[in-house]
Amino acid sequence: MGDRAISTYAQDRPGTSEWCDSITDICFQRYYDADLDIAWGYVFPPSPSAGEPQPDEFIGLFTGPVSAGWIGNSLGGGMRSNPLVVGWVDNEHNALLSVRFTSRFASPDPLEGPQLTLLGTSGANATHQRIVYRCQNCTVWEGGSNGIRFNETAQFGFAAHGSQKPDDVANADSSVPVHSVAGQHDFDVSSARSDSYDMALQQLQAAPPLRPPIEEDAPSPSTPAERPTGSNPSACANAPQASHAFKTGPGWVGTPVLGGLRTPRGIILDGRGNLLVIERGKGLTGHTLDSEGCVTNSKLIIDDTRLNHGIDVVGNRLVASSSDIAWAWDYNDSEMTVSNRRVLVTGMDNPGHVTRTLHISRKNPDYLVVSVGSDGNIDEASIQAESGTAQIRVFDMRTLPEDGAAYTDETYGKVLGYGLRNDVGITEDKAGNIHSIENSLDNAYRVVNGDQRDIHTDNPAEKVYNQPAGIFGGYPICYTVWEEKDFRDGDTRKKPGDWFVQDPGNSTFNDEWCEANAVKPTVLLPPHTAPLDLKFGVKSGDSNLYASLHGSWNRQPPQGYKVVAVPGQFSSSGDWSPSGSLKDTKTSAVDILANLDENDCQRGCFRPVGLVFGNDGEHLYVSSDTTGEIFLLRPGDNSGGAKTLSQTSVTFSLFLSVFIGIWLA
Repeated sequence: MGDRAISTYAQDRPGTSEWCDSITDICFQRYYDADLDIAWGYVFPPSPSAGEPQPDEFIGLFTGPVSAGWIGNSLGGGMRSNPLVVGWVDNEHNALLSVRFTSRFASPDPLEGPQLTLLGTSGANATHQRIVYRCQNCTVWEGGSNGIRFNETAQFGFAAHGSQKPDDVANADSSVPVHSVAGQHDFDVSSARSDSYDMALQQLQAAPPLRPPIEEDAPSPSTPAERPTGSNPSACANAPQASHAFKTGPGWVGTPVLGGLRTPRGIILDGRGNLLVIERGKGLTGHTLDSEGCVTNSKLIIDDTRLNHGIDVVGNRLVASSSDIAWAWDYNDSEMTVSNRRVLVTGMDNPGHVTRTLHISRKNPDYLVVSVGSDGNIDEASIQAESGTAQIRVFDMRTLPEDGAAYTDETYGKVLGYGLRNDVGITEDKAGNIHSIENSLDNAYRVVNGDQRDIHTDNPAEKVYNQPAGIFGGYPICYTVWEEKDFRDGDTRKKPGDWFVQDPGNSTFNDEWCEANAVKPTVLLPPHTAPLDLKFGVKSGDSNLYASLHGSWNRQPPQGYKVVAVPGQFSSSGDWSPSGSLKDTKTSAVDILANLDENDCQRGCFRPVGLVFGNDGEHLYVSSDTTGEIFLLRPGDNSGGAKTLSQTSVTFSLFLSVFIGIWLA
């Protein structure tokens, strides 16, 4: 999981059904989600005569609440290597539409070839938006599913964001915020064929756009309410309103300090306490802070759209990464400027997980730790340390060639740990030990007496590893039990923290093999919460491990979307360990920053990514990529977890429907 979309529905989704539009009387095959009040509809031309090619077009339809940020689909099911149609309405209720493509889990780019035409009845009324379009040259492509499957049940993808509009709402090719929900549905294309296709197309071509009703003597807009005095004692002057309502744990208060950023990911503080932020698709930005931790000034430090996650700085050395390359710069923290860029590590690109987390060792600052995730959900080759995927390597930056070293070059890159599916978060304890946090398997199953059981909702656990050199973390064979109830009724009984394989009948790779060969983690976290960063407490007396949980896509209901603290302790030599056994860590984590209701995050939530402590551990900064925000957490009295409501969130509560996010891969 991990660095993918937000909340995607679980397996066994229903298919489409016939739905006749009350505005046009045209009947579509439609996939509808009643919880979200969003629908995706299709009409195809009739079957061709014998010897004639399949038509290359269809009529499509998106409908949803007017408050929805955007709606989209995948014509081949998964996000990667299939055409993606994305649409929304702008501030004037005009519909915009584009078709996009990506071969990886990254923001898709506009795609040439398919031709989109907006049709009549597109737009918005007082409550709902609808986008009706004709898609030509849209049924065959290279890659992915290679085209729409006309003679069998096809897979189509759906995605949306429940509230957040694209960056440039008037530009059809604008980048869009990461979806808040996504998934796939079955689609029997033959059921969408219509002998009246040409007539329906002509009707829609002639129809006017949908417009809101004109209100005579409409009341003037009300002035937004100011934040009540004392309602948020943590707020910075001129701080942006939170995009979504949130709550903090006992002893913590919080506030946004930055908003409107472009997909903020990795964050770090330099030697002067300036906050550095990787904005995916933009570059590296720097932000000066006052004594309260609030932002006073911002600037663009590196203008490079390739930078997508990894960032670290120690002294005058700054490192950052794309999906393929890690670079270093000379860094001036008094001016927040860089110079003398050089390549450190190359050859890390794969179409699976695209983040390349970087960490400069604090104990040995000439050593760079680099994490590369798996090439897909199950990356069979990664069981070998030399694969270069699903592993963490360490490089001595003093010995690297001028043009950098390939990630898999064992002369320079020493394997710290492998069999680690997607360990996006990396940190270091006081003794210099590296700890990583893993995003585990999607769509897990267990074979019992020849019967394949779906256990993906509550297994396997996400987890934290301590990384002595050369550990094997078990992937892609061994996974860690979270919910023991899934291992009953004829199966071997398990407890949280035990190993399991998906098919224990394998004569070589079975549960016993995992016990003998894989190193167990130190901390368990809930399945599909997608942990992306971890940090140890800094101030005196704070021995917690803090983890950002980006949020689920492979379970329903969703979970995650929070920052948690796991109790632990440092030994006299600085080694960190959790308080209690591995099994005990299942219940030891405490929320310190969370959305009001993680079960409602399909409608939109903040999604924590990066963490960094400042002010000697009194300030904790948290980035949220989908909402473009940076939060500041500080110690304070919140009366047991006070709720902080954004103006936007208060507005949302007046509506019965909000909503969603991008497609499943």
